Amino acid sequence: MPLAEKGPSFLNVLEVDDPKLCVLLHLMTPMEPIEPVMESPLARPLAQQKTAASDLLTEVGSAKTAMEGMLLANMEKNAQFPFISYYVINTSQTDPVDFFRNLQAASLKKFDPRNLRYTAAHTLDLFNEVATIARPPLDPSSKRPNSTTTGYIISVYKVFEGDDGEKFEKNWLYWTGARMLYRYLPKSAGLRRITLHKSISSGDKMYLLLCECSNFLENLSSAALLLPALRARLCGYTGLYKTTASF
Repeated sequence: MPLAEKGPSFLNVLEVDDPKLCVLLHLMTPMEPIEPVMESPLARPLAQQKTAASDLLTEVGSAKTAMEGMLLANMEKNAQFPFISYYVINTSQTDPVDFFRNLQAASLKKFDPRNLRYTAAHTLDLFNEVATIARPPLDPSSKRPNSTTTGYIISVYKVFEGDDGEKFEKNWLYWTGARMLYRYLPKSAGLRRITLHKSISSGDKMYLLLCECSNFLENLSSAALLLPALRARLCGYTGLYKTTASF
């Protein structure tokens, strides 16, 4: 049974236990030229990176190895992660490890510095959804945005191995700022869900908090007022994103 969390948003906090679903997240840092001295003033590395990431998403969608996929673009300047790709995998149909290896190989080929003349750091990892704050009714298996004005607040955290279950997950509503988001985001933003993702690889754990709002792009200024408070925690990266491609 979901745990009712009283507040103005009337949302439910529930543990997620669906072993059939797995998420792969691909985080990309800004592209840097291999030869800065030769860099043209007309170069548009961000546009080039967006095109390559969109092409990769399209290839995965055509292969039908993932149920859904989204390319999320950061809406701020000088973002640490200008693009994040989000893939939903049905583990009864696709082996997540095989999907990871194939996507990693495809990513290395698509972003080959020898062809692009740019380099960037790429972080790919498999994640489970460990908890969700959702406004019912909501289909937990579908992650695609339900409106053209949908936007996201995304926070990324790195937690030392052993501290994840003992310290972080027991207090995730506080540490991630999720409690602040669902209590103080303006109602006009259309808060739809907040999901905590946890990497399933061995070693230190990466967490990604995804806050989805249906009317975010129409209420960007008021919703963004919470960002300074989230960033003041100095315990992770936080950015504003919108969907730029999906399948």
